[in-house]
Amino acid sequence: MDKFLALTEEKRTAILNAALQCFGKFGYEKASINDIAVAAHISKASVFQYFGSKKQLYIYLLEYCKKIIEGIFDKEALNSQTDLFDRILASSRMEMESFQNQPFTLQFITSVWEETSPEVADALVILTEEACSFRNDMVLREEDALKFKNPEDAQPVFQMLLLMAEGYAARYRGAAAFDFQAVMEDFEENIAILRKNFYKEEYQK
Repeated sequence: MDKFLALTEEKRTAILNAALQCFGKFGYEKASINDIAVAAHISKASVFQYFGSKKQLYIYLLEYCKKIIEGIFDKEALNSQTDLFDRILASSRMEMESFQNQPFTLQFITSVWEETSPEVADALVILTEEACSFRNDMVLREEDALKFKNPEDAQPVFQMLLLMAEGYAARYRGAAAFDFQAVMEDFEENIAILRKNFYKEEYQK
């Protein structure tokens, strides 16, 4: 790993993008180190020299994407939003704006949600738990339930919105282009429907 970190930023980015794209497109089992090496314009031996194994490279990418996601959100801006749906929209916009410049990262992340390889199952379980905890702490508030007609609906609706967001991303997995504006408009329409149906009348907008 030290040898990889000693490379120039441009070279590291090229290797990471090649790996993100390959794993994102083919999944863990079908992705090959050779394809990653060819896309990054380095030798297959260099990939193993930098990361040790295919699994270690995959785990490195998981941690790499985790740091990117955690750095996307403006906590102060989200905390200033007093409504659950407004926070979800704000956090979604932050993600979308970031991923417009990082298409390979988005492609990899959406593939991770569908990954079933037992070889990386342990790493995925840990990442999923940490991601869920991070999202809950970032968006969901205890007082949010008070705005719902039935307070017990708050958590299920929150999970529904997360699944909806994942579904939008998965729809574009492997696509040549991702229409971020269209996705956000559709997402906002669905949030308006949920707000109308689940919120008490005085909190509907």
